[in-house]
Amino acid sequence: MLTKILFTLAVILVVALVFRVKNTPAKPVKPQAAETPNPKGGVSAAMVAYTLLGLVIAISALVFVLHWQDQHQVIDIQVTNSQGNTLKYQAYKKAVEGRRFTTIDGVSVDLADSDRIEILESKD
Repeated sequence: MLTKILFTLAVILVVALVFRVKNTPAKPVKPQAAETPNPKGGVSAAMVAYTLLGLVIAISALVFVLHWQDQHQVIDIQVTNSQGNTLKYQAYKKAVEGRRFTTIDGVSVDLADSDRIEILESKD
């Protein structure tokens, strides 16, 4: 959620900078032999826009990688049926959907309402 807010603020800032640069009145160009650096020492709007764009892309990539790692974490699932028999499975975190999951081996498991399920995240 925080990422969405930061992304939205970054986009608004970039758009504001672009419109600010476009709406500045054009100054007459003075012929000079060589370009001199900005005497005020300020940063150009393009530099700010590219920096913000790079920051947004880096944050988005980081969030994507962290989410991918979390969803591909192997978890241990312990199922106890109504007779007290216990079965243990391993599945990826993304493969668990309520009382249904798919194991690492590709076995699809649907649990009854009387079955007890315990999801144990392995500490690696």
